Amino acid sequence: MRHALGIDSHFSKQSTLWIVIFAVVFVAAVVIDLAGLLQYAGLIGSLPARILEIGGSITALAIFPLIVMGLSISHDLNHKR
Repeated sequence: MRHALGIDSHFSKQSTLWIVIFAVVFVAAVVIDLAGLLQYAGLIGSLPARILEIGGSITALAIFPLIVMGLSISHDLNHKR
């Protein structure tokens, strides 16, 4: 599965898991933010009124898997030496 995702094989399983978690959270944040922007522009109207707040919160929370992913990858690369 790691090769199917295009993830280099020298990353640990833990790093691979954090890469996948970050990718999922990032995609969810982008989709919700785009939906909020479309609702704000008046192109769609069936979403909750707080969709921009929800999208902003998920986007802000995406920083945590990003940081942990970076630390895990850094750990993998430094232990190879």
